[in-house]
Amino acid sequence: MKNTPKKTSDSSDIILEVRDLVQVFNGRAVLNGLNFKVRRGETFIIMGGSGCGKTTLLRILIGAQKPTSGSVHLFGQDITQLDPESLDKIRLRFGMNFQFGALFQSMTVGENIALPLQEHSRVDPSLIEMVVKMKLELVGLTGFENFKPSEISGGMRKRVGLARALALDPELLFSDEPTSGLDPVMTAVVDQLTLDSTRKIGVTAVVVSHDMTSAFRIATRMLMLGSGPRQGEIVAEGTPQEIRDNPDPFLQQFIRGEADGPIPFRLSQDDYLKHLLGDG
Repeated sequence: MKNTPKKTSDSSDIILEVRDLVQVFNGRAVLNGLNFKVRRGETFIIMGGSGCGKTTLLRILIGAQKPTSGSVHLFGQDITQLDPESLDKIRLRFGMNFQFGALFQSMTVGENIALPLQEHSRVDPSLIEMVVKMKLELVGLTGFENFKPSEISGGMRKRVGLARALALDPELLFSDEPTSGLDPVMTAVVDQLTLDSTRKIGVTAVVVSHDMTSAFRIATRMLMLGSGPRQGEIVAEGTPQEIRDNPDPFLQQFIRGEADGPIPFRLSQDDYLKHLLGDG
C-alpha cells in the first residue's frame, strides 16, 4: 500500500521530500512506498516499534544507504542520484546527532566538537575555539571542553553529540533516539535543547524516536511507521493533536504503550536478525 503524497501549492519551504520510497531486503519490503515532506522550521518525528524500519529510513535520508527504488530530495536535490562528491556537499548542510553520541573516546569534548570545523572549513583555530565554547554553552556544558567522553555522564555525552551536530550551523538536524536511556529529567533537558535549536537557531529537525512523552513534547508533526502486517507503511501522519485523535487501533496501541492490540510482539527469524542489526 502506498501513501499518496499530499499536494501543496507552495513547495518553496520544503526542505526534505520522500517520494515512493521502497527498501527491500531478501525479497521482503521493509519500507513500502513512503511519501512525506518536511518543511523548514518543523520538528518532524518519525516513530514506530522495533523492527519497523526507522533506522533503515534514517540511513537512506542521510545518504548512507541507497533505497531499492524511490527518491529522497534534500534541499531540492535527489540525493539517491548524486555522486559521492556532490553528496558530501549536501551533507555539509545538515547535522547528524547519533543515538549514543558516537564521540571519539581519545579526543576531549572540545576536540570532538571542533572536528567538523577542522575537517570542513577554513576557520582560524582561535575562532574554532570560540565556536566550541558557544556550542557547549548552548547545550549547558560550559567549561567541559577538556573532559574526555569517559569522564562525563551518558546524558552529557548526548548533549556533546548534539553540540557537535550543530557545529557547522546546519539548516537541518537529524537526530536518532536522542533521549533513549535517559531519566525523565535529562529527557526533558535534551528535549528543551532540541526545541531551542529549532526555535532560536532556526534549524529544521527530523527526529527518530519511540519515546512518546518526548515526541509529543517537541513535535510539530509526527509520522508513524507500521510493522507486522503493515510493515513499511505510514500508519498515520499529522500534528500531535491529530495523532492523539486518530482512532487507528495500531496507532493508539503504540502511543498508549499497551500490550494487547494489533502490533505483533512475536518476531520472525528475519525480524529478529534485522533487529540485531540495529533496524528500529
